[in-house]
Amino acid sequence: MGKDGFDNETLLMNALANKKYCDLNENLKNTITFISEKPIDDNEIIKAYKLGGVNKTDLIIEFNSTPYNLSIKKGSGNSVHQEKVDEFISFLKKEYDISDDLKNDILCFIWGDGTLDGTGNVSDRLSTTKFKNLYPGKVNNIKNFFHMHKRELIERFLIKGVKSESSPDYLYYGTPDEGTIINANDALNWLSDDKNEKKRAAIPVGGLTFQAWNRNINGGTKSENKRGVIQLKWGSFDEDSKIIAESRKK
Repeated sequence: MGKDGFDNETLLMNALANKKYCDLNENLKNTITFISEKPIDDNEIIKAYKLGGVNKTDLIIEFNSTPYNLSIKKGSGNSVHQEKVDEFISFLKKEYDISDDLKNDILCFIWGDGTLDGTGNVSDRLSTTKFKNLYPGKVNNIKNFFHMHKRELIERFLIKGVKSESSPDYLYYGTPDEGTIINANDALNWLSDDKNEKKRAAIPVGGLTFQAWNRNINGGTKSENKRGVIQLKWGSFDEDSKIIAESRKK
């Protein structure tokens, strides 16, 4: 997450922390009302504090003596998960006993330079589009596996995390003044639904997109440390969260 995202979390925390429910703006009142499991007194004091780090929970809101975990997003092209490809492969081997062919296809896709460890020439580094055109079999092999196991993978990417000690109960998209709050499980169900799969993505995982964080195609030192890392994006988080929120009302 960029600085703007962290700053937004701080703004949300400050807009909520130690405020009476009656003193919140309409957007935050609606957010608290959505989360609440029982009526809220106008004089109820809201507590809020940031968590973050390796945790999938960014902000904890507490009222009526009950804490609630939120993941906060803002802007476009939202990344929901990043992880070194070797760690991801270890997870897949442990949980699914994936074949060497699938392991190598994932490594080849993420490094994008014709090797399984990123030691190829800079001139051999391929964009996702070129990789897809050159190696359709590898792409389809990865796609088919992800489609088969998409729900549990999305849950790991979006909610459970790798080393997270706190998982979000809710996902919030927006700022203190305007936003959409949805239940994390509703998001998981929606993203796992076949009809919401990102058909145009080279490698979708349901409603998420699987990609290399940065192949650093042109070389140079600035982005070299971002190579060999998987990234999952929910590019249409804003629009999709509104759809999920509306569907709950029906």
